Amino acid sequence: MAKMRQCDCADRVGIEINSFKLFEEFKRFFERQVQLGIFEDVKVEKPYYIGYDSNHKKYEWYADKWYQCKCCETLWEFAYPDFPANGFIRKYPKDFL
Repeated sequence: MAKMRQCDCADRVGIEINSFKLFEEFKRFFERQVQLGIFEDVKVEKPYYIGYDSNHKKYEWYADKWYQCKCCETLWEFAYPDFPANGFIRKYPKDFL
């Protein structure tokens, strides 16, 4: 029987992406994790936050990219930088969406 590869999600924390080089490194990392069958690419279909401004106008925030670990089901948000605004990577519990 094949043993499932263990993930390191518990040891990882979120990170701010403040350079194009760092963005490229993490993009390659997530793509590789998907290729290895450790993570799966989760389609962004709904906002993770809905709010209202002072004029009661509704606004919604969507993730740029979601990935979910197939081992522990941790959900990872990958927000691309739009310099000068930084990007980030955050993790959420499996039932966040």
